[in-house]
Order: sequence, then C-alpha cells, then structure tokens
Amino acid sequence: MFSGKQRRLLGSVSLHHACNDGSTVVLPTIFPVLLTQGILIHSYSDIGTTVMVGLVTAIIFQATVGHFAKPRHARYYLALDAILVGTSLLLITLSTSYWMLVVFFIGVRMGTSIYHPVGISWIAHIFSGRNLDKAMGFQSAFGNIGVLLSFALTGFLADHYGWKAPLFLWGGINLDAVAIGLFLSRNAYDKGEIEQQIEDEKEPVSWIKAFHGIKSFIPLMILGGLAWGITVNYAPSLLNHRLGVPMSATGVIMGCWMAAGTLSAFMYGRVSTRFGRARTLVYAYIVIMFVAVIFGLGRSVPLAIGAFALFGIALFSTYPANLSFIGASVEPRNRTAAFSLASNIMIIGNSIFSYVSGKISDSYGINAPFLLLGGMTVVILAYLVMMIRTGRISADGCRIARRVGPH
Repeated sequence: MFSGKQRRLLGSVSLHHACNDGSTVVLPTIFPVLLTQGILIHSYSDIGTTVMVGLVTAIIFQATVGHFAKPRHARYYLALDAILVGTSLLLITLSTSYWMLVVFFIGVRMGTSIYHPVGISWIAHIFSGRNLDKAMGFQSAFGNIGVLLSFALTGFLADHYGWKAPLFLWGGINLDAVAIGLFLSRNAYDKGEIEQQIEDEKEPVSWIKAFHGIKSFIPLMILGGLAWGITVNYAPSLLNHRLGVPMSATGVIMGCWMAAGTLSAFMYGRVSTRFGRARTLVYAYIVIMFVAVIFGLGRSVPLAIGAFALFGIALFSTYPANLSFIGASVEPRNRTAAFSLASNIMIIGNSIFSYVSGKISDSYGINAPFLLLGGMTVVILAYLVMMIRTGRISADGCRIARRVGPH
C-alpha cells in the first residue's frame, strides 16, 4: 500500500504526465487545419521540418536534463516543464509566420522533454518492489489519458472555435498544473533525506554506468518506440485505405486503442504482481506479434477492431514493465540519466522506423509497416527469452523463472 505522502507525490507526477503528453500532440493534431486554411503551415514539408526540429530538441534537451537534474529538485523541474509548455502553447497563438511557430514549438518540446527523465526517475526513487510496478502503471496511464483527451478535444475545439482554442485550453491547463503539482508535492523530502541526497550527489552522474544499467533493455525500448510510431502514423491509413473504414470511425477505433491501453496501464501493477514483469513482457510481445500479422494480412474490419483492442492492452503494458526494470537496475544517482537515455532511444526508434515504414508503404502497401512490426516483435521476443534464460534480465521471481531460466 502507498503512504499518504507517496499518494500525493504520485498524484503530482501523474498530473504532470497527463499535461505533458497531452500537450505534445496538440499542435500536430491541428496541423491539418493550419495546412488546409493556409495559416502558418503551407506544405507537408513544413510539417515534417517542424516535427524533426521538435525531435532534435527533445533528444538534446532530455540529455541535458538527464545530466543535471537531481531527485531533490524534481518537483521544481516538473513545474518548469509545465511553465515552458503552457507559455509556449499560448505564444504559438501569437505567431505571425512559420518560423515563429517553429521557435515556440521548440519551447513546447523543451518543456515536454523534462518529464520523462525527471518524473519517471522520481517515481523510481520514491517506490520500490511491487509498489514500483503499481506506480509506474499509474503514471503511465495518466500519460495515456492526456493523449486521449487531447485527441478527443483538439479536433472538436479547432472545428468549432478556431485553431487557437485548443492551444489556449492546454496552455491554461499546464499553468494550472504548476500550482497544483507544487501543492501536492510539498514536503517531498525531510531534512535527513535531503542531506543523504546531497551526500550521494558528491559522486557525479556517470553516463557509462547509466548506459550499462539499461543496455539489456535497449532492444525493448526500440520496439516500444517503433510500435508507437508505426501505429500513430500509419494505422489510420491502414484502416481507411486498406480496410475502407470512414475517417470518423477510424478516429473512434484509434481512441478505443488508446482507451484499452490506458486501462491496461492502470491494471499493470496487478498483472505484474500476478505474473511478474518478465512473463508480462513475454505474453505482451506474443500478443503484439499475432496482432501485427492480423493487421498486415487481414482484411476483416471486425477482426481489426478486436485486434486493436488487444494491441492496446498488450503494448501499453510493456511501457511500465520496461521502465520498472530500468528503475530497479540503475543506481539512484544515475537514474535520471538512464531514463533520459531510454526516452531518447524510443524517440530514435520511432523516427527511424516511421521513416522506413513510409518507404516500404510506397513500395509494398500500407500493410507493410505492420508486417515489419510483427517481424521485429519476433526478433525482440527471441532476444528477451534468451536474456531471461541467461539471467541477464531478471525473471522477477515468477513461475516463468523455472520454465525460462534462472533468477
């Protein structure tokens, strides 16, 4: 069970995760409106340039935060996250040119780059054992809720009240989160804990040790990034172009995918307690493998809808599982750096495989990225089983340890 203080801190971190991830997709969601109306965005190249600048900003800034951020300052870093994001979203509404939009979007991506190294590291610092799995699942679910709300509200607000309305909404939400988050996280550490952290900080952050702590999980993080990128960027086209699903229904199906993932993240703590992290990952990858084949070869809309629900449940259980593994594998002083590396690896996996997926879609059809996803999942599943067999990834004390390998 969580203590009262742990519940408050988890509430603060989860609030920031919802605001952070919801804000990340606001501007990309209104790109079609800006392009159609010829406001600020005038070509698909403009969109591509904006997205790429944002990704580069995220990679650089996450590494910077990962090096300098300390657990005792986490609440203030998360407040800075919300201030940067909220202010930048509001400033975008004042843009009079494309390059002003890009500059303010850089501000958004700088802010959103803070959460994953700092917030997730803070969770790993506060919780341990099975409580770590429960807390990781909870904060992960709130990130999904933020994305789901952003998808649901942004289009409606842009259609009915103009493209600036969702930016005003999410800008205001982030600025409100500053005060709420600081209130919930008050008295985060007592004097003794702060003194101990200061003592620990005398030894500098070691990126080599951070990398050593996460190296076994790098293929798993790459798979997480490519699965997200392929789904978000190509699943709507798969549903609409290959299966003939109307765009309105496509949006509903994608929303159901995210909703299933949110439920899965909330339930992850219980699932992990029952099966263990390792077996949860093995089962999830098996489901993803079969679902990807259904997407790649199937032409049945009902089957695809059911597959999307299973896909959401499986995929979104892998994120807290991998983060819990990393949090338990890296020493406290290097956790922020480790989560910065992990997040950047996911971004790189997303970027590379999204690009490759576009090329193979042109050559072999819109179903090709999902066959790629299925093939990559087979490879990663084999890798995971091998790593558990050799004891290089812990079987986490569950029954799979006796069937797959040593503890």
